[in-house]
Amino acid sequence: MAKLITRKYKNNNKNNSGFGKWYGRAVYTETISTEDFAKHISNHGSPFDRATILGVLMASCDCLVELVKDSKRVRLGDLGTFYLSTESTGSETEKDYTADNVKKVHLRFWPNQKHSYALDSVSMRKQTTFVDINQLHEPTDNTENKE
Repeated sequence: MAKLITRKYKNNNKNNSGFGKWYGRAVYTETISTEDFAKHISNHGSPFDRATILGVLMASCDCLVELVKDSKRVRLGDLGTFYLSTESTGSETEKDYTADNVKKVHLRFWPNQKHSYALDSVSMRKQTTFVDINQLHEPTDNTENKE
């Protein structure tokens, strides 16, 4: 089972309804580069070498961005779907609404919820073990303090 490292933190925002409560945040041990990701894939029994996989990944990124900017959603098999969404300010009338009202454009990802990867939040919760980062630093054997 996958292990997600977390760190506890106290909400000190007095304006928040969760003020004073404790929560957990994911802690990441590293960021995998595209090259390292390609190497990882090639080491999983792929018939393609790292360079070929890297080329496909780079072209996939370029094409994904091109397609979503052309108002298309891109579904990557059982993984999920990428698409764009916008944030805008309102206008008093339909005629007054223009592209200038659009303030932000976001690349979004909607995980597949029905197939083998089951990346929706409930499924991911069931498939993941959570480990507090403080537990990783504690001795696992109590013999250190014994004489």
